[in-house]
Amino acid sequence: MVRVLVVDDEPQLLRAMRINLTARRYEVVTATDGRGALDVAARHLPDVVVLDLGLPDMDGLDVIRRVR
Repeated sequence: MVRVLVVDDEPQLLRAMRINLTARRYEVVTATDGRGALDVAARHLPDVVVLDLGLPDMDGLDVIRRVR
């Protein structure tokens, strides 16, 4: 199963993404900020990351650089 990490600080968008991706048989893990995203990525090793670039604590580009 493909694991997707969705990172967004807007709860409604995060919930909608989780519901839609789960319905399509993806395993979904989520985070609401950059630090949380890095922690979740280290623990769950996602295959794909859907990332909001405007996070409250870090720039999204910094997050993706660290995930790589």
